[in-house]
Amino acid sequence: MSRLSIYETPWIDLVFENRNKNYGAYQLRRESVKSTLSAFFMGLLFVASIGTIATVISYFNSDTIVVENPAQEWSDPIQITDVVLTDVHKTVIPEVKTQVAATIIQKDQLINPVIVHAEEAIKELATNIENKNTTSITSDALGTVGTNPITATGTETEISKAVNYGTSIVNTTILDKLPEFPGGMKNFYTYVGKNFEKPEIDGMSNLKVYVSFVIEKDGSMSNIKVLRDPGYGLGQEAIRVLKSIKAKWTPGIIDSKPVRTAYNLPISIEMR
Repeated sequence: MSRLSIYETPWIDLVFENRNKNYGAYQLRRESVKSTLSAFFMGLLFVASIGTIATVISYFNSDTIVVENPAQEWSDPIQITDVVLTDVHKTVIPEVKTQVAATIIQKDQLINPVIVHAEEAIKELATNIENKNTTSITSDALGTVGTNPITATGTETEISKAVNYGTSIVNTTILDKLPEFPGGMKNFYTYVGKNFEKPEIDGMSNLKVYVSFVIEKDGSMSNIKVLRDPGYGLGQEAIRVLKSIKAKWTPGIIDSKPVRTAYNLPISIEMR
């Protein structure tokens, strides 16, 4: 393989044979080596000149830098004097003795007491006004219902004659004997719980329906009402269950006579 360079004269003459050699391309080809070497040496000379100039400038500007206001030098050592702390005497405040004045309680003495006969003495009877009776009944959908009703207690201030209540509806607090369901209140709660059909409600855990009814003199249930209905058909279901009870109660008694008794019943439904 030929080692002929494209920048040699024979090769250039071959390329530009029968062509216009006066054109700039021919001259550039022939003088390319010379131009390259000239540019290289000129670059070296330029770099050397810059380095020389920088060295000369640094030589002439190498003056000593003087720092103004040098730090003051301490010629004498600092002496540390021991400080003696003296005890501060606190002023003692004398204790103030509190003098408690003795209060003399004078007891009233009976002067010339008057004796009266026993018939003239007024007999005062204590009245129990703080004892209030509450009836709390709860029921859930599984057939268990809360606590048993509480029997009214108290002290009468007077012995009055028997009152004929007739068709009046009375509260359980004044009864001599509470109404009783056949088999006890437990059977009543169980019946309500087993027969109560709860709806399927999402997002609800516990709901309460408050109902009221009247136990008649013959033991039947009447005036069944919903006092507080949470909705979802629970009030209607509570009325349906209470009306389905066929068993009769033993009515409430006052002075050995049956009376119409009002009952309030909260029914609690647990949604599971």
